[in-house]
Amino acid sequence: MNKNSPCAVKTKKKMAATLKELMKTTPFEKITVSDITQASGVHRQTFYYHFQDRYELLDWLIYYELLHPFIEGFTLDNMYERFFNLFTTMKENKRFYQTAIKINTGDIMGFISRYANEQLAITLKRVGMENSIILSSNNDNTIIAEFLGFGLSGVVISWAQRGMKETPAEMTENLRELVGASAKMFPG
Repeated sequence: MNKNSPCAVKTKKKMAATLKELMKTTPFEKITVSDITQASGVHRQTFYYHFQDRYELLDWLIYYELLHPFIEGFTLDNMYERFFNLFTTMKENKRFYQTAIKINTGDIMGFISRYANEQLAITLKRVGMENSIILSSNNDNTIIAEFLGFGLSGVVISWAQRGMKETPAEMTENLRELVGASAKMFPG
């Protein structure tokens, strides 16, 4: 079976939903693979076919729920809508994301940054071509992607650690203002 087939993704979603549900009542440190497999009705072997451990399942869940919808089809025209959706998803699942970030902020930030960097480099190249933006070297996309990836993950984690007091709309507007100010400070 292909690990990215529709059936495999359905199985991963089932285990991820189970982990999320278990984390409502049980600290992550006390949740075992057995707890996840029993509650989801998935065999232990199936779990290990898809994930090395519960941390990898947590990483996949964060990627699938937050990063993939943010990056997939990203354009300059929908950028703020994507930010708003990311903040909304987190706010709607506030307890889960605050708990996930507390598990290991370094790992979560590294995970978000790594995937964001990879995907943003691809996205920046596509968006640059669509908008006739030519960078001086091939490394420019990587550097810009790293900057944005680390910046985005830092903003998101900081917001969650502060208790998600600002609304998704306020956070999106803050980013809009930051981008606008950056464009004025560093004109093209």
